[in-house]
Amino acid sequence: MSTSTIKPFWLSRYDIVICFMIHFWIVLDALVIVPFSSTMILNSGADASQAGYLVSAYAIAAAITCLFTKGSPDIDREIKRIYVYLAGITLTTLLTAFVSDFNVLILCRVFAGFFGGALAVINLNYLIQISSEEKRKQNTAILLSSFPLALAVGVPSLIVLSSGSHWQLGFQIIGSALALIGILFFVSTRCITGDNSQELICSNDKTLLFAEALKNRDIRFSVMLAFSAVLGTFLVSTQFPVMLSVNLNISPKLLSSCYAISGILSFITMQYYGRIKMRDLTVGRVIILLSVVMAVSIVFGFRTENVDLAAIIFIAFVIASSTRTLILATELICSLPIQERIFLISLQNAL
Repeated sequence: MSTSTIKPFWLSRYDIVICFMIHFWIVLDALVIVPFSSTMILNSGADASQAGYLVSAYAIAAAITCLFTKGSPDIDREIKRIYVYLAGITLTTLLTAFVSDFNVLILCRVFAGFFGGALAVINLNYLIQISSEEKRKQNTAILLSSFPLALAVGVPSLIVLSSGSHWQLGFQIIGSALALIGILFFVSTRCITGDNSQELICSNDKTLLFAEALKNRDIRFSVMLAFSAVLGTFLVSTQFPVMLSVNLNISPKLLSSCYAISGILSFITMQYYGRIKMRDLTVGRVIILLSVVMAVSIVFGFRTENVDLAAIIFIAFVIASSTRTLILATELICSLPIQERIFLISLQNAL
């Protein structure tokens, strides 16, 4: 069996940046459709009520693809799959910018979701594979921190850049960035060579089936924990801004600032978490503390009548909830054996 060597540390840092940027632009491709959907619908001549189809087309396709995409312990295979999926999402995203027919737009977003979902799974698995045991948690945390950064910085930046022209520019920027990252990834992976002297691939390449995975107590617990964290965050984070808008009449500028501040601080928090060493007991205490902050934020945030105080509480909730979810995902992924971890990565991305 041919395996692959891990490159020197100074090159592995470069790989981390490339993997992070892949994830960042995948997330941005999925998120930017939300503010652009209404304009895209009007330009296509379709009914405004169908804007939700553009958003859900990518999300549903990506979620289903994540469930059926399994990472491999073979690094060479993962590199080739990243080539394919990265080329696919680049082409479909660029194509989105040059079509105006509503049905074709839906089709482009479905295929972009297919490639994006698969790429998210394989990219995370690849990064974990090339990471040393000591750096695995740190690199995973860095990669997952791309979500809040894309929401806080990426989406507003694309909106600003596209405001003077059309929504097409946003997808042209994303597609061009993905193409450039693809070139950089190709160059970086040329340094990986086959080597039978170092065993980086699990000796058992048997794929863990869904039914078999659910029989594993650790996986069942991990799935339930990840699902409850994502669901709890989603339910409140979607209702909180609605309450701020309807009950307290918060200004769009202040609400946008809340998202930007909370996203940037969540990114910084995850960077800090990934760089420090914490015992399992300490991690548990941090998760409990973040859960308490979330609960307190919900109680006081929905009761206060001061819009500025409610905005501050909303920022605290977003930071606590997103950080808790990402820490849980990182700890669960890094703590499981390779086959169980591969399964959880697929499910975590789908969630």
